[in-house]
Amino acid sequence: MARILHNGEWYEEIASRGHYESEFERVVEQESDHLFTKYHLVPFKTTVVSVDDADARQPDFALIHKSYRTWWVVEVELAHHSFERHVLPQVRTLSRANYGQPEIDYLCQQNPELERCKVIEMFKGEQPRLLVLVNAPVEAWVEHLRSLKAAVLICQLFRSRLNKYVLRLNGEYPSEDEEVVTTCECDTMLHRMLVIHAPTQLPIQNGERVLLYRAGQASEWERVDTAGRVYLHALRDHSLRPGRRYHIAWQADETLVIKDDVNQEH
Repeated sequence: MARILHNGEWYEEIASRGHYESEFERVVEQESDHLFTKYHLVPFKTTVVSVDDADARQPDFALIHKSYRTWWVVEVELAHHSFERHVLPQVRTLSRANYGQPEIDYLCQQNPELERCKVIEMFKGEQPRLLVLVNAPVEAWVEHLRSLKAAVLICQLFRSRLNKYVLRLNGEYPSEDEEVVTTCECDTMLHRMLVIHAPTQLPIQNGERVLLYRAGQASEWERVDTAGRVYLHALRDHSLRPGRRYHIAWQADETLVIKDDVNQEH
């Protein structure tokens, strides 16, 4: 087993079977301010239901960006758990669940620091991403979970004789480009309507207008809020294509540009 020497004290690696999942969760929660500095880690042990087959599961945590730009559903797992019988069905349901008002209420009850109005607006944006946090390397899981658009973060625990912990992280870490305001895409039915994935970051309110620059040309857009989504409506025709993902970002001169999103799948 691996060991870490830190400040003159040895920390021994804890095997996957060497502790309970509850202990793993407790350590992650205690260290969350250091692990996820840009996010609120919020307990999220409420039942959610898949929209495909009505299967019901419970995640463990939610990561909510402190600017309410994005959020993640977090599933904590131990590496020795059965992938086919436990991990895959759990992640499949969480990735296809419907997240709405009951989940908003639950999260706000768990963390009073959350601003309810901003959480509600955040939920109008893109569905949450899914993060699987596991206590040992699981290479065989990664490709299967990627098909469900789930990221895998390895968090190995090392414990000293005084029951202090050192954590070693590897894998896909939640991060945000601070320049980007939001990602977006053209509505599949209405070409001039741009679906906004992170509405809390838009610098305008419902009914207000904004200029977006693309290849040096400006186009004017109006924000339109509905019960479940936020759009930008193009006042004139534009060159954005359906099926493509874009991002809106601030430039140094404090103008907004819209560009092809480099992280989209091809």
